[in-house]
Amino acid sequence: MKTVQQRQHLATTVRRAIAGIALGLLAQAGSPATARAQYAFTTLDMPGAVATYADGNSVSRIVGEFDDADGNTHGFIRTKSGTFKQFDVPGSVGWTSVNGVNASGEMSGIYGTEDGRFHAFFWRNGKVTTLDPEGMDFSIAAFLSSKGDVVGFARKGTEPRHGFVWRNGTFSFIDVPEAGPRGTRPSGINARGDVVGAFYDTVDNGHLRGFLLRRGEYTRIDVPGTEDGFTYAQGINNGGVIVGYYAKNDDDLDHGFVLTKDGYTTVDVPGAYWTDIYSINTQGDIVGAFEDESGIHDFRGTPAGRLEPDAAE
Repeated sequence: MKTVQQRQHLATTVRRAIAGIALGLLAQAGSPATARAQYAFTTLDMPGAVATYADGNSVSRIVGEFDDADGNTHGFIRTKSGTFKQFDVPGSVGWTSVNGVNASGEMSGIYGTEDGRFHAFFWRNGKVTTLDPEGMDFSIAAFLSSKGDVVGFARKGTEPRHGFVWRNGTFSFIDVPEAGPRGTRPSGINARGDVVGAFYDTVDNGHLRGFLLRRGEYTRIDVPGTEDGFTYAQGINNGGVIVGYYAKNDDDLDHGFVLTKDGYTTVDVPGAYWTDIYSINTQGDIVGAFEDESGIHDFRGTPAGRLEPDAAE
């Protein structure tokens, strides 16, 4: 999921807002790993788009956002057959991003309004529900689970960002105990209620550090060697596999990562300047975005040894 923040390789301040792994295994995975995951990559750009980002995926759909020639951001839905459909929240101004989708076709994301605010939303059966925690100045919805539980974060004034889970109309807040003044940013959730995301620590005005929240316990997720950079955990599937992106220092561009019980693997789209992974589905397919000499594109990565999804139909 694109976060609403400035990133060093993008020219806008509104970009890149989206049986398990035991806690002991996650801690063990902190040892250095140099393996690189093997995927077959497919670029899925929205026709006519200036830039496209794939933010969320289920087995049958991929969702995300694209920028048009006028600088507006629109959501999209791509079906398994390869058909694209533009999606804009009714009444939105300048921005709709679809960050999550589940097997039932429910969706979550962000839309903008004329006053410049961003609002989280949940979509089901043609109805959009705005998810603004009371008293907050803006809200961001990232992924959602198969049960329709939505994760995101919100902020009031200059207070730290507070993470949340929206479940059956009720907000529960998530604040990583180690988080500094810039707060907590959950991005992914699975059917068991495991939540992943990132928080800003208190070092040098805050580096992003990944986290896993499982059954009330927090575990740090840091790709080895990112002490002077960042780790952003973006998604988690029902098997407990975690994906995201990282940089080893302030001058390093992003690399995707996949975290399993065997440790971390790095994922870079061939020929890309940077690679971000935003989501992973139950079959292990990953989606995200990358930039090369021709611009910013979305992608799907299919694990080696398994047929590319469209070809398997």
